[in-house]
Amino acid sequence: MEAPPSTQQGLIEPKYIFVGMTIALILGIVSFEQVGITNEVITDWSDRRCDLDILMTAFRYKPPDDPRSVATFASDNFQFCITTKTTTYLETIFGLLFELLRKQFAAGEIMTKVFKVLRVQLNTLYVPFSEMMNKFFNKFSQIGAMSARIFQQIFMAMKKAASTAIATIFIALSLQTVFLNTIDFIIKVLMIVLYICMALIFIFFLPILPLLVIVLITVIGIEQAMPGATGPMSVVFCFHKHTNVIMKSGNLQHISSLKPGDILHDNILVQAVIEVPGEQLYNLDNVLVSGYHCIYEGDEVIYVKDHPRAIKILEKEDTLWTLITNKREIPVMGSKGPLRFLDWDEIADSKEAEKAWEMVAYGILNDSNTTVNTRVPTYAPCLDYSLKVWMYQGGWRPLHVVKVGDWIYGKDCYVKITGICHRIVHTAIGSKQDRMTDGNWILDGENWKHPEGKVEEITWQGMQLITDLGYFKIQMMNGQEYLVRDFTEIGSNMILEAHTRVEELLE
Repeated sequence: MEAPPSTQQGLIEPKYIFVGMTIALILGIVSFEQVGITNEVITDWSDRRCDLDILMTAFRYKPPDDPRSVATFASDNFQFCITTKTTTYLETIFGLLFELLRKQFAAGEIMTKVFKVLRVQLNTLYVPFSEMMNKFFNKFSQIGAMSARIFQQIFMAMKKAASTAIATIFIALSLQTVFLNTIDFIIKVLMIVLYICMALIFIFFLPILPLLVIVLITVIGIEQAMPGATGPMSVVFCFHKHTNVIMKSGNLQHISSLKPGDILHDNILVQAVIEVPGEQLYNLDNVLVSGYHCIYEGDEVIYVKDHPRAIKILEKEDTLWTLITNKREIPVMGSKGPLRFLDWDEIADSKEAEKAWEMVAYGILNDSNTTVNTRVPTYAPCLDYSLKVWMYQGGWRPLHVVKVGDWIYGKDCYVKITGICHRIVHTAIGSKQDRMTDGNWILDGENWKHPEGKVEEITWQGMQLITDLGYFKIQMMNGQEYLVRDFTEIGSNMILEAHTRVEELLE
């Protein structure tokens, strides 16, 4: 049997009543608490009005005595908070920048004051400096004006001097013309007198003209018959540099490439190699040699220029070569066979010849015909390579650096080196690098004599020079200077005459 329907369906269930009472209680408690908080916020409104929760519920904290509406109060509070927060934020961000700008403005004011002080100080310095410079420029302008006047006066004086000089030149030209005309007149007068004298001579000497021709022919014949007596006085005895000399081995070698100590055909020892100035040459069997060089023609010794096969040529070398040998001969290969030439000395290698040469050289050098009883030197003139000569624009230089064509100091002037001799000798006076042979001639006062000192036997190689004046100055290692004769001893222009005198003494 079904139960009867309930009569309580319209009543609220107890659980809903409990929930509603709980909510009401909570709301009451919250409301009571909010009343307390509201009073607290209103009391501390100035500090908490911009809190986020307060800002969003500002309408709840309107004081009763505030005439504004709740909406206006909340809007004004919102604007106030936004403005305050924005201002605070901007001040936080730009505060340092504004402070820096204020500091800069303050520093700018200080620098402005400093520059004002500097400007005042500079003005204090500039004013007297400007006054001083004004005085200087005034003086400078005055000096410039005065200099211009002085220059004008000097220029006018120079023009006057130039005019005077030109006038003097014209006067000199006039005097020169007068002088030349006078000389021309005198010459014409002298020529007239000479013509008259020549006419008189022709008239008076016409009968003896045939006799004069005979005398002239006789003199020419005597000159040709006695070579060297009246021939050229500056000739040397030398060969072209490409002359073929016969060596001990039978090979041929140019004379310019030979050295002292080389052995030639027939065991002929080369004692010296000499460079000499060039001259007119002759062609003898394709051997170019000077005309006054001596050669064997059979058993007779003649000059090259007198040899029947010798031909005078136009070619001339600046430097020629010759030798000094122990046998006084130079074997040369010609196109038609060997030729025997005498060496530089062309005088027999004997004590008598050496004594005769010593007498002739002493007489020529000291302008004396007196026979002197001097000691014959042990060896020919030779100097150590280390001895020095004074070169033009070069100062003292060792002998071994000079060459043909250089200018070195002589007695009172410079002399030109025209030849060089390299030779081996076996005696010396002095020590190494400061030695010479006793065959040199040294000027002692007004006379030439041989050097004095202990003569030691030692084999060494040295050199001598040939100069255009026949002498030059040397300096020893200790600084002592001597004027010495060159390799020729008596000068290249006296060689033929000296040889002639020696031959006369030997006869």
